[in-house]
Amino acid sequence: MKSKYDLDPKELFKILTKKKIKFLYHANTISTSKTFLNNKSLFSRKYIEDNKLFQTKQYSDEKDKKIGVWDGIFLDAIDIHEEFNRANLYGPFLFSLDLKLLESEHVKTVKITKKNPVHWALTESNDNWYYSDLKEFNENYKIGNKRKDVGSMFIFEDIDGVIPLAPYLKRITLDNPNLYVSYNNKDKLLSNIVKEEIDELLNKNGFEGVEKVLRHKFSNITCSCWREYKRLRRTELKKLFHVNP
Repeated sequence: MKSKYDLDPKELFKILTKKKIKFLYHANTISTSKTFLNNKSLFSRKYIEDNKLFQTKQYSDEKDKKIGVWDGIFLDAIDIHEEFNRANLYGPFLFSLDLKLLESEHVKTVKITKKNPVHWALTESNDNWYYSDLKEFNENYKIGNKRKDVGSMFIFEDIDGVIPLAPYLKRITLDNPNLYVSYNNKDKLLSNIVKEEIDELLNKNGFEGVEKVLRHKFSNITCSCWREYKRLRRTELKKLFHVNP
């Protein structure tokens, strides 16, 4: 049943286009991203769980179930890593989808959050969680407050937990953590191990033409991500970058 928070994606497309936005983004771990590529789709976390596919646990999982967004697919109009010069908390692999997804017949409605759901209080009204009209969103989004902008996430719920990657996937971006790990008894750059795995998946699943970007291939002193990755414990690094779940 449609609610007042279910907004028109085609009108959202017009708003974002005027704001010079070309892509919608989804960041995740390497292992979960492999599930998406192998199935040629983005999935909600509920869909993956119900269909016994693999996904990495996220710190927000339990709360997402409580607040009713477990079957939603989350996209952003901001590359958080690039915008804030830091690693994305959800993972080092970034899908960039053509904004025209919003004009497709696959998407009927979209909800837009006012802040990241991890910051929602269960006692709050839904009016504090979601925008109820696109005029208010337009007046508040991309007007100079980056931290507020990053709280505006687009949630797709009426799509049976699936967004097909073709023909919307235009670019994949992989973080280079600038770390060496032992692999097959040799020290090897972690980014090279992951890149080889992802390249194979892209070719196998018909995404040969998708643009591939290795983020920070060389030293980048303006971004904090290399320091952040270096400080991670082995278990945390493995969670983000493990290629064989």
